[in-house]
Amino acid sequence: MVTLTIVCFGTISASLALAGPPIPTIRQSAVLDATSPTVSPTFGMVVGISGDRVAATGPDPSKTGGSVGQIATFALQPTGDWKPFREMQSVDQTRAGTMVLQRLAMAGEVMLISEDRRDGGSSSVVAFESVENNSGWKQQGRLEPPTGSLETAFGGVIATDGVMAAISTVDMRVLGDKARNVQVSPKVFLFKRGADGWKGIGFLQRDESSKPTFFGAALAMTPNQVVVGCPKAIVAAPHQDLVVGGDAVVVIYRRNADGAWAVDGEIKPPPDRLDYLGFGSTIAASDSVVAVRMSQVPTANAIVLVYRRGQTGWVYDGELAPLIDVTPGAGWGIALAIADDRIVLGDPTALNGDQAPGYVGAFARDSSGTWVESLRFQPTVAVTTARWGVGIRADGRRVVVARPQSEREGIVPGGALLFMLPAAGEVVAPVGGPAMPPAGSRTTTPASTPASSEPLIAPSKP
Repeated sequence: MVTLTIVCFGTISASLALAGPPIPTIRQSAVLDATSPTVSPTFGMVVGISGDRVAATGPDPSKTGGSVGQIATFALQPTGDWKPFREMQSVDQTRAGTMVLQRLAMAGEVMLISEDRRDGGSSSVVAFESVENNSGWKQQGRLEPPTGSLETAFGGVIATDGVMAAISTVDMRVLGDKARNVQVSPKVFLFKRGADGWKGIGFLQRDESSKPTFFGAALAMTPNQVVVGCPKAIVAAPHQDLVVGGDAVVVIYRRNADGAWAVDGEIKPPPDRLDYLGFGSTIAASDSVVAVRMSQVPTANAIVLVYRRGQTGWVYDGELAPLIDVTPGAGWGIALAIADDRIVLGDPTALNGDQAPGYVGAFARDSSGTWVESLRFQPTVAVTTARWGVGIRADGRRVVVARPQSEREGIVPGGALLFMLPAAGEVVAPVGGPAMPPAGSRTTTPASTPASSEPLIAPSKP
């Protein structure tokens, strides 16, 4: 006997004890642990994947400046095994009082990581390129705000397709007892990578009259497309006041054949769910599908809706809800990725009977066009309590899931778990057993690259 949770736009309306078939389940194909002791107490919380490389890291403060942080990188070998590079990459030439590695984005030969200044100066994004050295990376300078512009939260969210990069200025940080820096009209700066490195090409911005306080709180990027989440509010830390902006919206921008950017569509929450102020707090996108998390800030309910690009624009295409056993929690959809036409969803707070909290599952469209849960991810090694599903990245059919360390639970030094989605049409048998076993040298950095202060398109009207 199992429990089926019936969800209507995220609100649990009934819970019935019904029998149902088990969900097909896959085990990890590789356990990627750091090769040496790690400094960050949450190492493994931040992960990335690009082609045959996977990176795992964790936030780390720079107390004295210089070199700080650890990025463990793994490469796929011809044998099918994943081998770590000998050294873990650090971030060089940091300032004292800077927090690095809270955010990471990988695509192509590029890795971008956040560098948050806590002294009131402009933050930046550090750029790396893949090389075959001891760590696998070469630091290639910093992407920064326009010259003369103060952006303390520059790099609040980062996205890249390997050629372009989108960098927002929404303050997603928790700064001790300091209040969040809230801008009236934040920007999303775009950069392009060429033979001479990165160059700022302009910015995207919503019209100030629409009160786009959190424009850029979530970003997704594919070639010639940028998707920007603009929730009405984001969850505040206990010492921070809840700030409420204008209407929640997700804006899709596309680059035309002539190279100009234009609004391709705007997605807003359902009319009967306008109380979900967090619409757009997390997004994942392909060229034709956008998955949007919406949450009832400051309360805990959250759901994930799917939209598809049709002949008449972007239209609602369904909701992601588990079939059996799992009760979504406050973190439903806190991690989203699109892998091989499937949406992979994480929720570290989901409940599944007497097992440890956490959920990672994949959703696909069935023959009727309905999005249904098609697969669950089941690790065979211990994962940190209430952290399974906190971080997910995907490339093709490969999905990497964060595995943060926990000394208390004996999960040291932390890293990532790699899964391979089955090919379309491949039959996967259900797997029994518990889902989570009990725990038991530097190069010279080039000059920084400022963003362009030119708007790419006229701000959109509300």
